[in-house]
Amino acid sequence: MILLISLSIFLAAALAGFALYLWLETRRESLEQRLQEAVSKESGTRTEGLLEAVRNRLGALQGRISAKPTGETDLLERLSGKELTGARLLLHQAGYRGIGAYRTYLAVRWALPVAMVVLSILYSKGIGLTNRSTFLLILLCGIVGVLLPDFVLRRKIRKRQEAITDSLPDALDLLVVCVEAGLGLNAAFVKITEEFKLSSPELSEEFDVVNREMVAGKPRQEALRALSDRTGVEDVQALVAMLIQTEKLGTSLSQSLRTHSDSLRTRRRQKAEEAAAKTTIKLVFPLVFLMFPALFIVILGPGVLQMINVLYPVVAK
Repeated sequence: MILLISLSIFLAAALAGFALYLWLETRRESLEQRLQEAVSKESGTRTEGLLEAVRNRLGALQGRISAKPTGETDLLERLSGKELTGARLLLHQAGYRGIGAYRTYLAVRWALPVAMVVLSILYSKGIGLTNRSTFLLILLCGIVGVLLPDFVLRRKIRKRQEAITDSLPDALDLLVVCVEAGLGLNAAFVKITEEFKLSSPELSEEFDVVNREMVAGKPRQEALRALSDRTGVEDVQALVAMLIQTEKLGTSLSQSLRTHSDSLRTRRRQKAEEAAAKTTIKLVFPLVFLMFPALFIVILGPGVLQMINVLYPVVAK
């Protein structure tokens, strides 16, 4: 009972702290927005001084909570920066790029194990399990709560990468056609974004982000490298390396794209042939352990019964 009360208090304190953090962040943004609106309506040195003072106070308050005012890096990141940087990269690869995606992931990752442990305790007390069974149930629920967010996130990443890999050859063919028709690389990216918006939203979104970054003034090589990091797909990384190398050496972009498209299709055909060759090996285990015993029983069963009836008539009767 004492353990249940302690865990409940800990869960309530954690949720209250997270809610307080979100409230302070929302409060800061709303205050800044209202102050900016007031400044836009009335200009004056007194108002500007007041705005500067309030901003300094808000910045000091925010500095106690997070390292950046945007909320992208918080106290937890300063405690374990490498792990959280990897988590942020995984979120980008899964397609979660909103401002609150990182906080939501951290909240789920911290709250889910505690919630599952508390629920397991309540369940074990409700059905009257022994102390040993209760401990094993709590341990199992805690492990599942810790591993489940990362498992779901990586599964989402894998599905997204498969979708991008499947639609990349068609996008590369369209890119070759656009470049050979005289369009620039930026215009070709826009065309891919428009054409693949329904058939492959993931790839369309990635090329749209690249195009927006280049329009905003980001160098093309950095935008392409960011595309490679965001997707984590091997074929996209090869395409990015080819585009960067072509731009550095000044070779023909259309010829390089056509050669890369041919090599990509050859690689896809080789992967399909490899998967087909592995099929026979993968079928050995279900054939031996599932199908062959049933076939033996159906085919040899009547003959075995006849032999038993002939050799041991008493046993058969």
